[in-house]
Amino acid sequence: MGETVRQDDVLGQKASAARRAFEARGMSPAKALRRALSRAADVLWDLALVTHGVGQEMADQDGVVEMLPANTLLLLLDGPDGALGLAMIDREVMTGLIEVQTLLQVTQMPVEDRPLTQTDAAMVAPLIDATMERLARYLDGHPLQPQFEGYRYGAMIEDARAAGLLLDAAGYRSFRVSVDLALGRRRGELLLVLPDRPHAGEAAPDAEGGDDAPGPHERKMKLLPVQMDAVLCRLSLPLGAAQRLKPGDLIPLPPEALDGVSFVAGSGAAVAGGRLGQMNGMRAVRLAWPEGTPQGAAPPVMEEHDPAPEPLAPQLPMEEEPAPMPDLEPEEMAGDLPDLPPMEFDTGDFSFDAEPAEAGEDEAEEGGDFDFDFAAAPLDIEES
Repeated sequence: MGETVRQDDVLGQKASAARRAFEARGMSPAKALRRALSRAADVLWDLALVTHGVGQEMADQDGVVEMLPANTLLLLLDGPDGALGLAMIDREVMTGLIEVQTLLQVTQMPVEDRPLTQTDAAMVAPLIDATMERLARYLDGHPLQPQFEGYRYGAMIEDARAAGLLLDAAGYRSFRVSVDLALGRRRGELLLVLPDRPHAGEAAPDAEGGDDAPGPHERKMKLLPVQMDAVLCRLSLPLGAAQRLKPGDLIPLPPEALDGVSFVAGSGAAVAGGRLGQMNGMRAVRLAWPEGTPQGAAPPVMEEHDPAPEPLAPQLPMEEEPAPMPDLEPEEMAGDLPDLPPMEFDTGDFSFDAEPAEAGEDEAEEGGDFDFDFAAAPLDIEES
């Protein structure tokens, strides 16, 4: 009996010694967060930031929304593998951080009750990024260290309701820190909320998927609306001809425009092209590139400065040679120019079943109108 008691004492002493050695060379997440905040403020702005306590709590999505008070600065934190965290900074702390960057000191002036802006978030972001980087480094060797790695400032969030729409984890770790700035000139709270990821740090089974592996934000990016314009061709008009345009006028297009449709993104670059036709009574475009581009053939590129097709110039009615421009002041020129009418190409008289009309010599002499039904070219869709 006495030997059993002595053996338990020896095991207890060894366990206590091992625990003290671990605590000596490591630190808890709360201690690491306090040290990371103080060190980040000191290195960034030579600011004395003192923490007075860290409260830890586990919460679900609804619990996190209840933690976020109104009229505070809310920041979205982008983490690894699409994980999203939150940071809350009250107005007292935010004002002190802005003052130390703009006035080089923290004052005790009353806090302004004004709408929060993206500039406020950008001024606070360096402290958040530096704190998260040091927090993960200070927890080196700790079992929870993968939970805090890889987080950086992402964007500003309007309110707690908007933040709740972004939360998708089952549980969250929250750290509420009470701080004072510049020897108590400003006192307030910071709240750090990170998703609980039990498998953080473990190698994913498909981690070696290569380029075919989906990105962390692929699912959300596919839901974003994208606007593209279908361009038949580009042409140039003399100023006199453009001034004579009125609603209902037809602008002749070359027949080859049927095969030269290009899709232009918002930046002005052509991203795809094909042939205009119709399918099921609606206008349609069969893509020829980039998927269907023949080997060795370069896709057509539509630039803003591309010259107009050659056949267009003689088709425009030109009654006489334009007179030389008189010397006018810019104000006089601007006052004489009429407003351009809106250019409506779809006048409602399209017939999807009509055959393309051939322009005769008499029509060309009278006005050069070229009546071509670009929607009448069918697309032969092969059914698989």
